[in-house]
Amino acid sequence: MEIPQSIVNRSIQIKYVPFLKKNGKYIYVDHSSLSPVFFETEFDAADLFSEGYAAVTKNGKTGFINEDGDLVIPTIYDSASGFSEGLAMVEQDGLFGFINVKGEIIIPIQYDNANDCYNGIIEVESGNLYGVVDINGKEIFQPNSGEVVIFSEGMAHISDEWGYNHGFIDINGKVVIPKIYYSARDFSSGLVPVEWQGKWGFIDREMNTKIPFTFEDAFSFKDGIAGVRLNSRWGFINSIGEVVITYKYDKLTDFHWVMNDGGIGVMKNARYGFIDKLGNEIVPLKYDQTFWFSEGMAAVKLNNKWGFVNACGEEVIFPRFKYVRFFSDGLAWFSQDKREGFIDMDGNIVIPPKYDRAGNFEDGLASVESDGRSFYLDKTGREFKE
Repeated sequence: MEIPQSIVNRSIQIKYVPFLKKNGKYIYVDHSSLSPVFFETEFDAADLFSEGYAAVTKNGKTGFINEDGDLVIPTIYDSASGFSEGLAMVEQDGLFGFINVKGEIIIPIQYDNANDCYNGIIEVESGNLYGVVDINGKEIFQPNSGEVVIFSEGMAHISDEWGYNHGFIDINGKVVIPKIYYSARDFSSGLVPVEWQGKWGFIDREMNTKIPFTFEDAFSFKDGIAGVRLNSRWGFINSIGEVVITYKYDKLTDFHWVMNDGGIGVMKNARYGFIDKLGNEIVPLKYDQTFWFSEGMAAVKLNNKWGFVNACGEEVIFPRFKYVRFFSDGLAWFSQDKREGFIDMDGNIVIPPKYDRAGNFEDGLASVESDGRSFYLDKTGREFKE
């Protein structure tokens, strides 16, 4: 259920869309008219445009075209992602690096894996260890952490190569908090939950203990409250450690995602529902399972079927689907008889379940697969293929 960061970051300009021909090749067409562009130049694979460029593949190698259809970066790479913040990740011989829009290698092609650029920072992997590179190719933190390095409030938590002994670095790669804690979350509201001698507490950037080490587990703060576990029950505290929601829940679900446009997912006596940050029950704890809120709707499972509730707790879509995902761009993916389609916020099937695989809608388009062929479709169900 994770939303890929490369999709969140990418600035997609829906002007031209890859169109699958009967011969298995792709051309680009105008999004509105479906008229071919670029003299119907054919590619073995083609991506959406991102920051004015699109990755295209010919004879097993990938390069980039601009919006005039000119091949501005030769097809010499084994794979490539879309441009993000002026850089695109490319692969050669199983290793990854980054190029700019001129095709210049900015970050050497030497890493085992990497994420797309986000806020000028790129997470890289080498030999199962993780590090950080900036947008200019400077290694802020060499790959020697056993966990992925993700920045929050200018701090990123790192660990030894086995994933233990956690500490923190700043945006310049300086170790601000040494690797002395058994486990850690992310900074939020100037505090971070860390585990020390079997108990969790909260410290600040200077390693001052702000909330004592008394908890069995703890999450980072979100909207002024943090989920903490004591005596095998979950409750919530404020930033000075006062209990604001009593310890009575067996489990918190997807607390990293909550409070964006819904509530906090909780579980008690094997029943799931949602509460608000005051502890009021907004969705009854009666469901077998729940997912987080997205676009004002949360997926809920009852009697082995999935439906959706809104933030008022109303069952807007009665549980009747075998599998669903979250709402994205006004539509939600669902599966029926091992085929995939989409429903709207009233539960109407707007795109029938006829695809072998379907991604989520983003900017009006979704990638789908049928009979081994991948192509795009829009929210009306119009397919960009012959």
